[in-house]
Order: sequence, then structure tokens, then C-alpha cells
Amino acid sequence: MIVRNYEDKWRIKSDFGDKRLNERAKLIGERKRNKYGQPLSKIFKNASELKRTYEFFANPKISFEKIVELSHYQTANRVKNLPLILSVGDTTFLDYKKIKIKREEYGPIGNGGNGLILHSSLAINPDSGEPLGLLWEKLWKRGKKVTKKKEK
Repeated sequence: MIVRNYEDKWRIKSDFGDKRLNERAKLIGERKRNKYGQPLSKIFKNASELKRTYEFFANPKISFEKIVELSHYQTANRVKNLPLILSVGDTTFLDYKKIKIKREEYGPIGNGGNGLILHSSLAINPDSGEPLGLLWEKLWKRGKKVTKKKEK
């Protein structure tokens, strides 16, 4: 797989409210780009870096919206001068039913699953078929179904 190395203008816009978090985000982005598709345990050089990455994602200043905003900004810069792009949507069900510790934090996703729903919109160049980046993403959980008791 070939991953294009675009200019990282998004770093200018990344602001998590803390210089250390901004630097950690930069490091995570660089590592993920260089080892795209690999699990986090293979991306980072040692256990300490991996632990700091998990701490970054667990930090209350970090949110899904804040992280994907950077990618959306980068995609917007890539597509702004194109006369036409395709926007292809996809919904993914992230099933965590086997993770009992966090089971209450997720919602039903169908077929007895328990997890989150991710809807993404990918920008594609219609002439070359090249993926240009993510335009939009929404991550949410469904509320628990409230069952009414039948009266006798």
C-alpha cells in the first residue's frame, strides 16, 4: 500500500490546549503515518511510548471530534481546488460485546452486539479513483432500548 506524504498543514491547527498534548499528537501522527495499518503495539518503539499514547487518548482534553477535525482540515485543503470529488459514505459497527469492563458505556448495534457506530465520508478523485481523505465522520452510540412491561 502506498501512502502519500502530504504537507502537514494540519499541525498548525492542532491545539489540544496543552503544548505536551500537541507534541504527543504530532508524534502519534508521524508514527501512524510511517507504519500505516499496524497495531499500536507495533508502531511504537517501546512500552513507555505505547503507554503515553494510551494516556493521550484517555486524556479528557482529547475527543474523537478534536482528533478527526485535523484530518478533515487536511482533506479540505487537498480537495478545495478540484472541480469535482466523489463523497462515498460507509457505516461501520464497532462491536465490543466481548469487552465486559466497558459494556455499559456502549449501546446496541444489532444482532446482539454492543458497541459504537461510525459513519464516514471519504473524498475520492473521480478521474483517478485516488482516495483524498476523510471529509466527515460521526461516532455515536445508540441508547439502550426501553422495554415496556406488558400489563396482564
